[in-house]
Amino acid sequence: IVVPTRDMVHSQFAFCLAQMMKTNLEAGLDTYLFFDSSTILLNQREHLVEQAKSINADYILWLDSDMTFPSTTAIRLLNHQVDIVACNYNRRSQPVKTVAYKNINDWDSWLPMEMENELIQVQGVGMGCMLMKTDVFYKLSKPYFEFRYKADTDDYFGEDFILQGKLRELGYEINIDTVLSMETRHMGTWAFGPDLIK
Repeated sequence: IVVPTRDMVHSQFAFCLAQMMKTNLEAGLDTYLFFDSSTILLNQREHLVEQAKSINADYILWLDSDMTFPSTTAIRLLNHQVDIVACNYNRRSQPVKTVAYKNINDWDSWLPMEMENELIQVQGVGMGCMLMKTDVFYKLSKPYFEFRYKADTDDYFGEDFILQGKLRELGYEINIDTVLSMETRHMGTWAFGPDLIK
């Protein structure tokens, strides 16, 4: 399990992580945990991959420190036996959309939170809860993670979509577990004011 973070994490994330570590232990799943606490996300992700490689991990479970998830998350993602599988979840801004896209060149192609099939393929998804085989990184050259300017929309592809684009070029599929996605949450802050009182 690898977590890029700042100096603090959400308490609910910490609770979910502790519960998942306990569930993994009880299931006999050999689990290591690595945090990288700094401010440059590209460096964090690169360092976390190297830490996973250093222990010869078979899989990397990426978790963001603002996520909540069931204690069975790692086991359920592993049970799919695919190279890459992730959870879809909502962005922390309005209008509310998800972080999975059928076409990464079309920001309107986001994947709704529906359980159509258990696994659905997409072109890109945020890495807040993503399992991938560690050996995919042995087929890539560094840097694994980059930002890239998208001129037509005057914004940037994140490091997650850039990595997934490189992996798609190698023939990998990006899968979404639509059932587990419904049990995953993206933590944020909300200003509770008098306008919310009905």
